[in-house]
Amino acid sequence: MSRKLHWITPCGRYAARLIETPWEYMQRECAAAGAIETGGVLVGHYTGDESTAIITEALPPPSDSVRRCTWFHRGVSGLRGLLATRWRNERRTYYVGEWHYHPASIVEPSSDDLAQMYSVNSDPRYHCREPIMVIIGRAQNGGDRPVRAFVFPHGEEHLEFERLDSERLR
Repeated sequence: MSRKLHWITPCGRYAARLIETPWEYMQRECAAAGAIETGGVLVGHYTGDESTAIITEALPPPSDSVRRCTWFHRGVSGLRGLLATRWRNERRTYYVGEWHYHPASIVEPSSDDLAQMYSVNSDPRYHCREPIMVIIGRAQNGGDRPVRAFVFPHGEEHLEFERLDSERLR
């Protein structure tokens, strides 16, 4: 699989790019988690025209997170400080969404996953109009991990991103 992921919604209104460093980090976290779900926060920024979210960092699960075989609850311990530091950096970054690992080969958002993202979408404390959710699955037979990504526009139904291929990126 490419070291970078690029997505766009079928309607063309939303796009996202996951750069190499956070993607590699999430891959390592998924491998370490084995048969247990895990996840964390996505940090990044938007392009100047606000058409594309650039995901520059995937944070680990906070220490108060709870992980099980069939569910994951992302904690909050230390997040406020981490996000405040990112905001104050010269290259300002901020919360853009969540990443989540399902230890299964079929990657489907659960009702809890969807409820969490709609909650983020409607909570003004997140300051995120269109949070993104990236779900990663378990690799099969040494192959690539399945991955799906979604955007949750404020006041609308969520949309699944489609992966852009190299031809469409040119």
